[in-house]
Amino acid sequence: MPSRYRLLEHRRAEPKLRTHVHLPDRSAANDAAELIALFGDQAASEAEARAALSRDRGNVIHFCRWRQIGRMVELLSSGPGEAALH
Repeated sequence: MPSRYRLLEHRRAEPKLRTHVHLPDRSAANDAAELIALFGDQAASEAEARAALSRDRGNVIHFCRWRQIGRMVELLSSGPGEAALH
């Protein structure tokens, strides 16, 4: 395998650092905290399931909202070693 392909595979394997997650309002942050309290490690999966349900129902606004909440849950669950602190 040529070296350039190995380099591309190596880049894909690196974890990506998410530095910003947009939440539209305080209630979205409260929903993220509630999911973590209720579902623990599965909170991000629950947010993804709610986003999928909203998408299937044709509700784009709630789909986007639950996707953003899911991203916030992942960021909060990532631990201090994986997130940038400024």
